[in-house]
Amino acid sequence: MPAEFYAFGEILWDCLPSGKHAGGAPFNVAAHLAQIGVSSALISCVGRDPLGDEILEVAGHKRVNVEFVTRARIGLPTGTVIVTLDEHGNGTYELVRPAAWDEIRVPKKALDAVSKARAFIYGSLAGRSPYNLDQVDHLLDVKGPMKFFDVNLRPPFADPPLVMELAKRADVLKLNDGEVGRLAHWVRTGESIPETPRDDASIAGDCQTLAEATGVYRVCVTRAEEGAALWDRGKLTTAAAPYVEVKDTVGAGDAFMAGLMVGLTRGMDHRRVLEIACGLGAYVASHYGATPLLPPELTRPLR
Repeated sequence: MPAEFYAFGEILWDCLPSGKHAGGAPFNVAAHLAQIGVSSALISCVGRDPLGDEILEVAGHKRVNVEFVTRARIGLPTGTVIVTLDEHGNGTYELVRPAAWDEIRVPKKALDAVSKARAFIYGSLAGRSPYNLDQVDHLLDVKGPMKFFDVNLRPPFADPPLVMELAKRADVLKLNDGEVGRLAHWVRTGESIPETPRDDASIAGDCQTLAEATGVYRVCVTRAEEGAALWDRGKLTTAAAPYVEVKDTVGAGDAFMAGLMVGLTRGMDHRRVLEIACGLGAYVASHYGATPLLPPELTRPLR
């Protein structure tokens, strides 16, 4: 049976001070979707190595369908990322390359499955590879699912022109406040420099700028401990995040994304969607690793 939600992109090992954890934003989203109670599948690639064997086993335990996770050609290892945390638990990431997820093959069977899905998510990070850009292009041509684009500006893989071209293929854009500010500034000036909007009016203005540049009129902005905002055709809805003691923020945005996807595909009230998604993200930030077990009271509103 085809899954309800499909994710395209990286599956890898996050190497944190607390140890190694299965990760990669698309994998994390798929794992959180499975915990929410919807069927999810990953389209990715792992190496022909013990790390690949192990991460597929983890995916199975997390009930992520890996039918379309292929094995890479010899010489491309399973992906790894070295994560360094600051005193607030925020991570910086060194993405080791080359990696298996730089060559994700998409068979026709996957295209057929995605056409029957409720939603499809793809991210900017996998776009560092020309091979992947060609493959995801075929997926984005598929009619049917609601398409979510997860902006992930991780230097040195943070090319505004490429990100904006990928964004044009989506129905919903999701990015953090630093990313919306940087991209909006680039659209206005041609310069890619840090610029984080600090109030609702500034966020709405930056969302409007991105919408006009991409033709995508639903933009979701995460704001860490300040919550999140959803801009939909000129109307901005906001929600606060619950206070938690942060352990590490790895995977918090991916839990938020899972809640956002389920809520929007079900046509839920925007404020309620944001409240649920913020709760999921905050819970993950209060734990080590990207995909801790979510308590039923957080997932029940989406079931």
